[in-house]
Amino acid sequence: MKKRIGYRIFLVSGDEVSLLTKTAFEEFYFKRRAVLQAFGNKTIDIATVVCRLEDSKLTEIVRIYCQRFRVKADGSIDEERTRKPSGSAAAPRDTTGHLDEKRLTHTLTMISSAAQKKIFTVLRK
Repeated sequence: MKKRIGYRIFLVSGDEVSLLTKTAFEEFYFKRRAVLQAFGNKTIDIATVVCRLEDSKLTEIVRIYCQRFRVKADGSIDEERTRKPSGSAAAPRDTTGHLDEKRLTHTLTMISSAAQKKIFTVLRK
């Protein structure tokens, strides 16, 4: 049984949720490139879910980080209008593979409950 730590990055716009590739996130956040043109002139949230994996299956959510970004018209980050990262919260250890959504939702207050449900649905797959 191979155990490791992994992460999933979600882009949230209103109630819509999509997985964001590591490459796209790095281009947007670290390299400040215009890669999110579809979200130009919008405010988005990015939720990074750090999780424990066993044989490539999610068994536990370790932590969730959320940050709100303003995207310029060209699809790059608007640094002047972007909020600082929110606090994070550790999820309870759970060896049964169950995702304790009720304990995690209070850490996702900037994300709508409909978007939260979509994130947890993707994580359960």
